[in-house]
Amino acid sequence: MAICASTTAIGGLWANNWRIVQQQRSQVIPGDLDPIFKLLEKNIVHFMKSELKKMQKALNPDYPEGPAGQKEDEEVLDVEDEEQMRSSREAFLKITLNFLRRMEQEELADCLQSSKMILKTLQ
Repeated sequence: MAICASTTAIGGLWANNWRIVQQQRSQVIPGDLDPIFKLLEKNIVHFMKSELKKMQKALNPDYPEGPAGQKEDEEVLDVEDEEQMRSSREAFLKITLNFLRRMEQEELADCLQSSKMILKTLQ
């Protein structure tokens, strides 16, 4: 009987904590997430396209650059933003390498990985 009573007490405590979390979430998160996620998607797609262009250029020196060169999409960033972008680029590279390997493009993935390592050492 004591086990059931303590289980009920724990269940009640959990339910109470869940209600508190839900209340906090409703205060912090806006009701309509569609505009936020549309903007998020736009930013991610822009970032992805920019990084894929850089990867294609790294693999193919004959790949045409845009009118302003590779820096056209880059803004002046402070140190913290630069660190976050570097981290995002590294993560995106890992994702791209994973997809290339899943597509059985091992050679291309290896070439991209090694060219990125060479570029990194030159910076």
